[in-house]
Amino acid sequence: MDREKLVFSVLKPADMALGAVVGALRTSGALPKVTDSVYSAVGKIFKGMYEKQNDLRAEGLENVPTAGGVLFASNHQSWNDVQVIAASSPRRIRFLAKAEFLEWPILRHLIALSDSPYIKRGGDREGMAVAIQSMVDGKAMCIFPEGTIPGEEDKMRHDVEPDTGLLPGHTGAVRLAIGARVPIVPIGVTGTGASFPPEVYPRLEILEAPKPLPVVVRYGKPIYYDAYHGRDVISKEELRALTKDLMKAISSLVDHERGYVPVKVPATPLPTYGKVGVLLLHGFTSNISTVDGLIPLLEERGMPYRMPILRGHGTRYQDMAGVTARDWYNDAEVALLELASTVDKVLVVGLSMGGLVALDLAIRHPDRIAGVVTLAAALRFQDPLVSLSPVLARVVDNWPSPNAFNDELCKAQNRNYPRFMTDAFVSLVNYAGDMEKRLSQVKVPICLLQSKRDTVVDPIAANIIYRGVSSEHREIHWFTRSGHEMGQDMEAAQVFRTVMGFLQKFQRAK
Repeated sequence: MDREKLVFSVLKPADMALGAVVGALRTSGALPKVTDSVYSAVGKIFKGMYEKQNDLRAEGLENVPTAGGVLFASNHQSWNDVQVIAASSPRRIRFLAKAEFLEWPILRHLIALSDSPYIKRGGDREGMAVAIQSMVDGKAMCIFPEGTIPGEEDKMRHDVEPDTGLLPGHTGAVRLAIGARVPIVPIGVTGTGASFPPEVYPRLEILEAPKPLPVVVRYGKPIYYDAYHGRDVISKEELRALTKDLMKAISSLVDHERGYVPVKVPATPLPTYGKVGVLLLHGFTSNISTVDGLIPLLEERGMPYRMPILRGHGTRYQDMAGVTARDWYNDAEVALLELASTVDKVLVVGLSMGGLVALDLAIRHPDRIAGVVTLAAALRFQDPLVSLSPVLARVVDNWPSPNAFNDELCKAQNRNYPRFMTDAFVSLVNYAGDMEKRLSQVKVPICLLQSKRDTVVDPIAANIIYRGVSSEHREIHWFTRSGHEMGQDMEAAQVFRTVMGFLQKFQRAK
């Protein structure tokens, strides 16, 4: 059972109890009468809580119409956005909820108690009509034009547009405002993404409490669409242009430097070079076959490469005895310097242990390295006994290698070492701890690939690296089927396409 299903299971009794209350109110006809009272009471609780914990501030309240229908349109950073907007707004707001929330325990009943309508993705005339009528009746509605939170669902954080730092806006907000003949008040929320990001909830990848960071809700000047009222047809191009303008207005109200990770808006384009080389680094106990699947793609793009066999590998596992992380780094550095002498810049791709070495090289040679790609970088391990490895190394000199594949055929055919020398592994564990402390020194562009089904490296490692480095440009790509050896397992082709997509960004068009 995954974490989300586990949470849903735990919430089931409370969901049933709250559902019974809402059902009784709906049956008796009392639900519409209590929603305002519930909203007012909960709003006061949230206001006091966020003012105390997050120093909640509201700015630009003079831009909020005191009466009549209005549509608020906000950026989306966190599941706390609804609460802080409701707590800061002088108007009673209904929030448009995506239809998927009908299946969410507790939340679905809270939405019912807030008298908020649902909207189905991909077009929902009935839902749009309900929302429009609410605003025609003088109510205030709120929508998140991005459709979701960057970093949630299948929307990666790097999918944001470079000129707004936001996901591309959906045209629904503009269509609702024009249909109801009401203005849009843009809202910029700052601080919630760093305080309570989707990595914490709903993805449950980082298990930590919300952080007491300052939160600001800024209300911009109303945007009117009078020129479009009564028009029978508004072209898709016009709607997209109006939506783009709306997203720019929202973006201007956000302090992007205070997000989950700092974002510069507009983003600085990645530099390109006439000739880039690629350094491929394998992992601990790994054969070079775990990364050489990238070679045909590099050759197709005319990218020279080096693929050194790091100390203790490529022969027999006993040869790892006495080998340390310093040896692996030195071997990689020799290959880096040799390759760098033949190209303008080097891109380093490292798997597992090689990912740690890649980060280390980026710290020590930022002048030679254009960017880094890590595949399941070995910063944290799944096995809870890893902390006992120094003790184990005193008792036994070698240990069976963990299963790094989810594909049984790949597992049977792999050429990795079947065992490893425990003293070498102790060095790897110590190296991981050292690199975690030095992550902020990584400033080159970085691309992280991690499988959520990795049984060797804890997937939280990717989040720690992503949040810990100082790189202005950073990407994180999640995979759902691969084991630890991402370059050979079930999604290998997709993994290498993703890697190449990043590498090609640095190659100057001829």
